Amino acid sequence: MIKQSDGVSLSALIKPETVVFLEGNLSKEEAVRRLTEAILPQVERIINRAALFERVAQVEKLNQVLESGFYIPHAKFPELDGFHAVLGVMPEGFTDPATGLKVRAALLLLSPHKPTFFQRHLNMLSLLSQTFQPELIEKLAALRDPAAAAALLKGK
Repeated sequence: MIKQSDGVSLSALIKPETVVFLEGNLSKEEAVRRLTEAILPQVERIINRAALFERVAQVEKLNQVLESGFYIPHAKFPELDGFHAVLGVMPEGFTDPATGLKVRAALLLLSPHKPTFFQRHLNMLSLLSQTFQPELIEKLAALRDPAAAAALLKGK
């Protein structure tokens, strides 16, 4: 487990209200679209809907699925002052067309596009990639309750 001195933590970011279960046979693009819809209430007073969807769709094409099968679509916005995230748990998952990896969990991360936040952004991506390993993803995919999913990540 990584403990960051700059206060980067998952338990501050992932709460029951930031966990969504995405049911059905989804494509990668559909999963990202649904995650973007789910994060909109967190940022709609700061970023307009069209700009959010456009930017996430642009950068989503650049983000790769990790070998663990975890996907972190992420985008930066100068208007933000802190992290915003939504964790999508997909019991059925989707197969990433580029790698053939099965994805059953993804976290859409929005962060400030500011030089002073760059290291925190990298630290958060590192923490996410080290935390979301296959065993944890399987446990999450077996759940059906956002509170239980958030509790599983408490202290990370």
